[in-house]
Amino acid sequence: MSSKALLLLLDKLDGEERQAAAQLTAARQQLQLLQQQQQTLSQYQRHYSQEFQNRGREGLSAHQYGHFQGFIDKLEVAQRQQLEGLQQARAQVEQSRAGWLQVRSRRQAIARLLEREALRKEQAAARSEQKMLDNMAIYRFHKHRHS
Repeated sequence: MSSKALLLLLDKLDGEERQAAAQLTAARQQLQLLQQQQQTLSQYQRHYSQEFQNRGREGLSAHQYGHFQGFIDKLEVAQRQQLEGLQQARAQVEQSRAGWLQVRSRRQAIARLLEREALRKEQAAARSEQKMLDNMAIYRFHKHRHS
């Protein structure tokens, strides 16, 4: 593959890597948000359960008991849904991370190819220059010897 083609590919992969990094950042932020929501929900559920126990010691009517229990049941459902959302968010973070690593690896490989090609060209130019200097020295030596 020519250097120009590799440079175009490298540029394309740079863009893909930036996009993949942005997706990973967004996935991590979403996970963090869901974790905070889970904490808040857990705290609220503990507080509400404690309130239910305190009120239960004082005595609750059947209606009040049903209301408290119904709400606690709804909180437990919300907790399970939140945990499922957290699992999905963790999976999304891992998927985004894997995608970013894959693009980064490809970009680094192309960059290394370009670096090796540039080094090869530098070495070839140095050899060519040295050969030219050697030929000039030989020419001068022969010219000086025959004068």
